[in-house]
Amino acid sequence: MTSSSSPPPDASALLALLDRFAAIGATAAGGVTRLCGSPEDGQARALFRSVAQAAGARVTIDEVGNQFALFPLAQGAAPAVMMGSHLDTQMRAGRFDGTLGVATALCVGEALLQARRQGAAFNADFIAVNWTNEEGARFRPSLLGSGTYAGSFTPDYALSRCDDQGVSLGAALGAIGSLGTDLPPPAPACYLELHIEQGSVLEEAKARIGIVTGNWSALKLEALFLGEQAHTGPTPMARRRDALLGAAYAIAGIRAVAERWPGDVHTAVARLLVEPNSANVVPARVSLAVEVRARSNEILEQAVAAAEAALRAAAAQAGVGYEVAARAQRPVQRLPEGPAALVRACAQAARLEWLEMSTVAGHDALSLLSICPVGLMFVPSIGGITHNEAEDTAAPDIAAGFEVALRAASGLCQAKAVPEAALALHA
Repeated sequence: MTSSSSPPPDASALLALLDRFAAIGATAAGGVTRLCGSPEDGQARALFRSVAQAAGARVTIDEVGNQFALFPLAQGAAPAVMMGSHLDTQMRAGRFDGTLGVATALCVGEALLQARRQGAAFNADFIAVNWTNEEGARFRPSLLGSGTYAGSFTPDYALSRCDDQGVSLGAALGAIGSLGTDLPPPAPACYLELHIEQGSVLEEAKARIGIVTGNWSALKLEALFLGEQAHTGPTPMARRRDALLGAAYAIAGIRAVAERWPGDVHTAVARLLVEPNSANVVPARVSLAVEVRARSNEILEQAVAAAEAALRAAAAQAGVGYEVAARAQRPVQRLPEGPAALVRACAQAARLEWLEMSTVAGHDALSLLSICPVGLMFVPSIGGITHNEAEDTAAPDIAAGFEVALRAASGLCQAKAVPEAALALHA
């Protein structure tokens, strides 16, 4: 079913499934808001379960809410190929980020199981997965579900993360019936993920498939500026300890860090919590979500030093205190050549233009690098727009991604989930 002479698979079922997911949490402007642990997240999880079960899969939920749909392809005990992404979104986000990978995995699993029923022989099983809280929009840090599965976080740590209203991830998952008790499946022999690029590199290069070879490094920290609550009227300006003023200096300083390494460093302050957040009160406490991303570990080290100096300088300039409440760092990692070579061969067999590239964004696939071979592939994002209701990917590009994903998964499931052995099928 994956020979170069085979016709492209029909992607109509995938496009229809994407529409069904997009209707859950749909916004008036054509986007989606589906925060982790929300009622909308619960509805999307229910759709995942019903689609998987209707296709013949067995669905389990682990203790942090990760959903696994096992499509039995092999006879007896066998290794597994895993594919998926996440169904949670940002506020007023697009309809493809994460969801494309989950929907594709479900459709690939159904296609493989149908092929087995028609006589195809497989020696590995297939698992479609929906990871919990990839986005980090409601619960921080991001990549909680896949990180817990891979051993980077403990379940207790993940479930104890709280949103801005003090609701824990465990409580939120319990409220939507997604706090599972099943043991997660063992580490797969290979993991694949299809994702929208979230940039414009593929579109500009007129390539249909991106083959990810590595990721940018990143630092994320929660910076606290600590001042003193006071009346905005009678309190003399010279006596004010305005935490928001320190934060304002910091925002400008963090932006200036990126300008020192144009094209190699991206910085952002994208989240701000002000206390007490009253029109007549000098802010006493401000929390900033600061991130620095860099093309290399060496550049990140320099940029982080510059960012931390900027934060300290901002506090000193405003005359307020400064603390770091949380800190997480992700290094540059190389993705293994085996899965990348397989994806490349599948793209070539489908006569699709491909391009090797890095990912600036983080993805669940990166969590699994510590436990198995990983292949991450991109399809173009129109205009590079993402985390935005206008996010879009053309239907032919979705179909192209589905074809490559199906070819790669089929080959792996015929080769005991070993990328090099699957590659030989395309030789």
